[in-house]
Amino acid sequence: MITFIKDFIAKKGIWVGLSLLISRLSAFLLSVFVARVLAKEDFGAATFGLNFLTIFLAFSGFGAAQGVVKYGSSIENSHQKKQLFRYAFSYGLIYNFILTIIMLLISGVLYWEEFDKIKLILLFSIRFLGMYLVEQKKAEYRADLDNQKFAKFDVFLSVISLVLGIICTYFWNLNGFILSLCISPFFLFFYDRQFSFSLKKITFKDFKSKEFWRFSWTTALTTQIGELVFILDIFFIGLLMNDRDVAYYKVSSMIPMNVLVLGFIFMQTEYPKLCQHHRDKKYQYHFIFNYWKLFTLVGIAILAVGLFFDKQILSIFGHQYQDTEIYKILLVATVISLIFRVLFVYMLASIGKTMWNLYISLLMLFATSVSLYLLIPEYGLKGVSYVTFGCLVLSGILPAFAYFYESKKI
Repeated sequence: MITFIKDFIAKKGIWVGLSLLISRLSAFLLSVFVARVLAKEDFGAATFGLNFLTIFLAFSGFGAAQGVVKYGSSIENSHQKKQLFRYAFSYGLIYNFILTIIMLLISGVLYWEEFDKIKLILLFSIRFLGMYLVEQKKAEYRADLDNQKFAKFDVFLSVISLVLGIICTYFWNLNGFILSLCISPFFLFFYDRQFSFSLKKITFKDFKSKEFWRFSWTTALTTQIGELVFILDIFFIGLLMNDRDVAYYKVSSMIPMNVLVLGFIFMQTEYPKLCQHHRDKKYQYHFIFNYWKLFTLVGIAILAVGLFFDKQILSIFGHQYQDTEIYKILLVATVISLIFRVLFVYMLASIGKTMWNLYISLLMLFATSVSLYLLIPEYGLKGVSYVTFGCLVLSGILPAFAYFYESKKI
């Protein structure tokens, strides 16, 4: 296992892991500060708006960034690679505006009697544009195989978002927090201004534009559905309960859900090598065994600290967050998800069986939606936590069964 860890540290992909860790840490620290400064109702309202936006974020630009990483990294000619960047950015920008209109129309239908929610989503459409620009720039760095530049860019924006969020929230409360969220992505222009717009049709040597967009939108759809499953709890609490409940559940889930970042850091770094050995069953099984050894120990340590010091940990968000019951349920669920879901979602992708992830995500989306709608009126937030527990566990066990079934064919 020591060799396993040393191999991980030695990879250049460690830059990607570090940027993800700093990004999550910055977002967490900002959430802690905002939760302590804002009233529960205000924090809950902002959280609801952000989660509504998250539903659409993975599909921004109809997945243009996904296609840039996939096809751009295989293009050796720098001129044609820049042509792809320009083509994807330009058409993706148009598709992103179309998606923004769809998002606003849906918000109008769902909340036509709640103008404050519609207004908040309208403001967050500015962030939606900014995040599209950020993701495109990240994709270009990754397509250039420049992990270090990608990481520095990601860290730069994470720190800017943290500092700007703290300052604006401190002086202007909820309005300041919303302002910081809307303008922080546009600080990318202080780092890299190189975007070019052109709707000129381009013929690529190794693939067709239809192939590019088919891959882009299907991959984005799979990612979006996977993300959607894990924000349904906040969405339904906001729909069927009040902003105070949203704030309490958000705070209770924040630390448990950030446990998963440990696995994502590891798997994002190891993923290219797993793809390289996608036909080597011995290598893949050896990797799974070592991952389980490492993260079982990590999971036990997290549970020991997280459950024993539950009240002290939750108190960092403020004295109004004292009940730790939901926090403990979600902590156990995320440790199980760390050991199974994070691992096998990537393992399936590494052997080219991503459709299993889509099917499982669709199943969990349907089951979670129905369960939350039926259980919230009767069981409230405790019911939500148990539904999330079941979702996290099943979304890890099912990919594990799918992987071992498919790996027999290697």
